[in-house]
Amino acid sequence: MARYEHNSNGLVPFTAAQESAKDAEEKAWADDLSNRQLKQIREIRNQKLSETDWLVISEQVTEAEKTWRENLRKIPQDYSADKYNELLARDINNNLTHNVWSKP
Repeated sequence: MARYEHNSNGLVPFTAAQESAKDAEEKAWADDLSNRQLKQIREIRNQKLSETDWLVISEQVTEAEKTWRENLRKIPQDYSADKYNELLARDINNNLTHNVWSKP
């Protein structure tokens, strides 16, 4: 598929060098998917832990909540890259759907 760019002459096709550079950029982006997903998973995990730190500090944490927090701390090492899509899946309301995120 030919790519085009806008310049002072209007819409012009990419040169071979531009095509090659764009292909390399897109490949690098695709190859880095698991790193981007991992970063997002860690951010979600840290947010969930932060939101419930008060339970631990106030000593109002239940055993189920302790176990849930322990399981959160094991993310992502308990999940391989082929499971990252499942961990990041969301419903139509943008809520995370994997049960690991659900606080008891």
